[in-house]
Amino acid sequence: MVGGKKAIGHLLTLPTGQHQHLLNSMDSEREKFRTYIEKSGVMSALTDALVRLYEETEKPSDALNYLKTTLGTRTVDDDRMRMFEGKGDLYSLKNSVKEQQHSIESQKATIEAQQSEIACLKERLAKFEAKDKASKLPQEDATQA
Repeated sequence: MVGGKKAIGHLLTLPTGQHQHLLNSMDSEREKFRTYIEKSGVMSALTDALVRLYEETEKPSDALNYLKTTLGTRTVDDDRMRMFEGKGDLYSLKNSVKEQQHSIESQKATIEAQQSEIACLKERLAKFEAKDKASKLPQEDATQA
């Protein structure tokens, strides 16, 4: 407000025609600043902090300190929440990847076991076929004679 008081004091020493020009300039600057603080979220944060203070059943002895704490904590908490949410997603993805890797390893082991079993079964089948062929040979010789 010090700058505003200086500008008003300065208005009193200006010629009459320049008063309106300076007032219009000040209004323009105020409007730019108001737009700036609204777009940047300052007005919303201040309004929320003031509403919290208003809704307090037991009013704090130091309202200014309460507002500073509320505004400072809110920013830190919001940033931390975003950070932890991001880490939660990251941890979730890492765990999912680990689970998928474990599943793949388990499936590879199952495939290897099944391939080994298939090889054993093929070997046994080949032995049975050889025995069957060997047992048919003497019968064929007997029928030809």
